[in-house]
Amino acid sequence: MQKKLVSETGTAILFIISSLIAVIMALELEEITPTNPTGNPGAGVGYVIYFIVAVIVMSALIIFIARKKKIGILKYVFAISIAFVIFVVGSLLYALLPITYDEYYILTFATPLVVLYFLLFRQNWIVINIVGILTSAGLAAIWGVDLGAYSAVILMLVFAVYDYIAVYKTKHMLDIARASTETEMPLFFVVPDSRGFETSNIDIDTPGEERGAILIGFGDIAIPNVMVISSFLYGGSLFYPFYLLPLVGGIVAMFVLFSFIKRPAPGLPFLNTGVLIGFGIALLLAHF
Repeated sequence: MQKKLVSETGTAILFIISSLIAVIMALELEEITPTNPTGNPGAGVGYVIYFIVAVIVMSALIIFIARKKKIGILKYVFAISIAFVIFVVGSLLYALLPITYDEYYILTFATPLVVLYFLLFRQNWIVINIVGILTSAGLAAIWGVDLGAYSAVILMLVFAVYDYIAVYKTKHMLDIARASTETEMPLFFVVPDSRGFETSNIDIDTPGEERGAILIGFGDIAIPNVMVISSFLYGGSLFYPFYLLPLVGGIVAMFVLFSFIKRPAPGLPFLNTGVLIGFGIALLLAHF
């Protein structure tokens, strides 16, 4: 039980760290090029459709490749994709450091290459989690800035329904999870209950306590944080409650998920509900 609590707490910490990095990136993005200059909290509805279609197409592509017995190439495809996201993340974060232009460009281009090397040749759960934090933070910041708060609400609801269907109805998300663990494709945070945990031992169908680690998708951290970031930007001068309440809501929902679900389950119905409740409470407090 104590080991399980350590893993659950570690997962919550990953959520918080990703959120904090996403806030820093979102502020930098807003300063460089505000994508929603009118301040319309519903301006990003079109993006919601785009994101959903992109996820469905990507899921279908993964399943198609897996069924063609070519799943080995998925590791390389996703490693390169993640390296690109890390490039974007680095270009924003390094801009905040007191360094020269030469140092900035060296770090910006060298970091994704280093990440790519470790993902392909020296992968372990620490590497996966560091990459997952940066990737989920980058996606949360970009999507959170592009969407208004109300469009983010729509995104939360749609993705929660999609995740439920993908796990319990079509079950293709389980197929993707199995393909990920079989090929060491970096799609899941791995939070073990001991430091010596080997990612090669992961079996997605084994209950978490027997597996020795909690697995949670990068998207299960990134997507709820989209709402956290959108809420934060929406709050303006009231950014503390509009940031903290959705964040706390997501963390509480995460512990509820871990407490009541013992088999592979969709995380977004829980996590998205938590951040939405937090956002709703922030709205109520702002009007009273």
